[in-house]
Amino acid sequence: ASRTHERGVIMSNIAVVIPSIRPESMKTFMAAWKHLFKKHSVALITVLDGEVPTVNATQYYSDTREVLVSTAETAEQVMGDAAESLTNFNAGIRNLGFAYAAKYLPDIEYFITLDDDEDPIGDTIQDHLDALAMRVPISWMSTASEYMRGFPYGVRSEAEVVLSHGVWEGVADWDAPTQLVLGGNRPVTFYRGPIPKGIYYPMCIMNIAFKRKMLPTIYQAPWALGIHRYDDIWSGIVSKREIDAQGWAAVTGYARVFHQRASNVFTSLKHEAPGIEVNETFWQGDESHPYFAIYAEKLKIWQDFLTSCQT
Repeated sequence: ASRTHERGVIMSNIAVVIPSIRPESMKTFMAAWKHLFKKHSVALITVLDGEVPTVNATQYYSDTREVLVSTAETAEQVMGDAAESLTNFNAGIRNLGFAYAAKYLPDIEYFITLDDDEDPIGDTIQDHLDALAMRVPISWMSTASEYMRGFPYGVRSEAEVVLSHGVWEGVADWDAPTQLVLGGNRPVTFYRGPIPKGIYYPMCIMNIAFKRKMLPTIYQAPWALGIHRYDDIWSGIVSKREIDAQGWAAVTGYARVFHQRASNVFTSLKHEAPGIEVNETFWQGDESHPYFAIYAEKLKIWQDFLTSCQT
C-alpha cells in the first residue's frame, strides 16, 4: 500500500527507527544495513540527538532508487507541545522517530528499532517479520524446541505475536555492576521462544520489532530526577502489562545483531545507581517514588499525541 502526504510517497509498511548522536557511526551502520533496507523497501527514520533533536526519513526501494521523504524536522515541528514528553541525550530519543511515523506515515504497520553500533546477522529484518507473523502459546511454556507429549493442542496457536525482542552477539547488554564484577566479554546464551503471560523480561530497545498497535506503551521512559538508563527496561514492563491484558504475545531470541560497542562502565554506573533500588519493586506495582508521577504525566502526553494523530 502507499499513502501520499506532504513529504512524498511511502511504499512500505515497515519503518526502521535509528537514534544517533554520532554521524561517523551512521556511515558504518548504513554500509552494513543498506542492502537489507533495499531488500525490504523500508522507510528509514533517523533521529539525530542533541540540544535540538531532529528527525528525517528516507524511503529505500529494492532497485537503485532512494527517495528523500522529509527534510530534518525538530521535535517541536513534529509533536508541538507534546515534545515535552521527550528527553534528549539518551537512547529513548527514538520516541521522536516513533512519533514521526505515527503522525505522517499511517501505512507503517511494523516498526523495527536498532542502535547505530550494530551489524545484522543474516536477515535480521526478515527474522523479526517472521516472528511477528507467529501465533504462540502464552499460558503454557515448552521445555524443548518442539512440543512434547502433554502440551495441549488448543494453546499452541493461542496468541498473536505483537513484539519481537531481538538479541545480540558481541557485547551483551550488561548493567554496570554486573559488567564490573563479571567483565564485559563473557559469552551468554539466549532463550528463544514466547515470554509467558504474567512474566516480565529485561527489554533492551536496541533490537526489537513491534506492531503499530503497541505504540502507546512502547514509549521510552523519560530520564528524570537523576534516574537514567531505565527508559527501555520500564517501557518493557509497561508494554508487557498491556500485552498480557490484551491476550497478545511477545517473543524473544528470533532476530540477532552483532553489537560492537560497550558503554563506559563507570558512566553507566553513575546513571544506573539512582534507579537500581526503584527497579527492584516497580515491576511489582510500587510507584511510590516521585519519579513515577513524572513518568505517568509524560506517558499521558505521549498517548494523547498518538490519539491526535488518528483524528
